[in-house]
Amino acid sequence: MTPTPEQMRAARPLISTSPNYVRYLAAKALRELVQLITTPASAAVSGYRDELHRMLDAGAVYLGPGR
Repeated sequence: MTPTPEQMRAARPLISTSPNYVRYLAAKALRELVQLITTPASAAVSGYRDELHRMLDAGAVYLGPGR
């Protein structure tokens, strides 16, 4: 016999009725806030490192008279 939708909902309650759901939402909001703050700094450091590696790998450029 196939369970009715009501029986299925009763067997598996919604996540929002879980006692840890509020803690989960708070932790998720905190994670998103930290990510929002640290993303620009991380991108700046990554860009700086890319430019530094590009400069170190480039050949020397001499603008004065040659020997």
